[in-house]
Amino acid sequence: MISRVQCVSHGVPFELQADDAEVLARMLERVPFGTSHELAGAGGHVFYLESFGGSGFGLTGADEPITSANLDDALDRFGESLMVHVANFAPDRVFVHAGVVGWRGRAIVLPGPSFAGKTTLTAELVRCGATYYSDEYAVVDESGLVHPYARELQMREPGRPEQRGVPVSSLNGVAGSQPLAVRQIFFAEYQPAGAWSPLAVSPGMAVLEMLRHTIPVQRTPARVMATLTRMVADAQAFRSARGDARRTAEEILAALP
Repeated sequence: MISRVQCVSHGVPFELQADDAEVLARMLERVPFGTSHELAGAGGHVFYLESFGGSGFGLTGADEPITSANLDDALDRFGESLMVHVANFAPDRVFVHAGVVGWRGRAIVLPGPSFAGKTTLTAELVRCGATYYSDEYAVVDESGLVHPYARELQMREPGRPEQRGVPVSSLNGVAGSQPLAVRQIFFAEYQPAGAWSPLAVSPGMAVLEMLRHTIPVQRTPARVMATLTRMVADAQAFRSARGDARRTAEEILAALP
């Protein structure tokens, strides 16, 4: 018997299905932050995770069918596919791969790909007193404001790819709840011996750089460009290598009034 639940995430309806209720429960653990579970009427795209009777798992509903011998791997790939789907079809949000913190009523945004050190630097900014907004996505509305995506921080041990969820409270921090205008954008590249020496980046170049880290740039490029342009309108952007995350966080915040 197929178990199912209808959901809405950032304005995008979808349905989850599995041939095992426990598998469905684990699918729900991987939905995007802020997803609500609807009892009826949500509709939308269907993601179905099926067991092959001990020989693996198959997922339909992703851009391409996914098969895996391992349930954890299948669930991880499902979560990635669902996140891309939500980001692509959110009607009034643009998702930029970035860490985000709030500082004195404005947002600091740290764009970058996976393994770029976004979460580490975000965590240190929070330890230094900034308000936590996200370690994964800057969720930007059509006026250029950044909204919270305050899931648990996904921290990695040095030299290991595995992640573990870390509540912001364990960093003696708090999560933001209100959208913020962007104050500064830092393209910070971790280098073991890197020295923090930020150089100004023009608004146009900042938009072009963020396009590399943005969903859904391929699906709605004009809307994404307009949203990012509004996002950077009153912001300053900088680029620098960085070394130690704690020292970098202290230098970033010390430079702000």
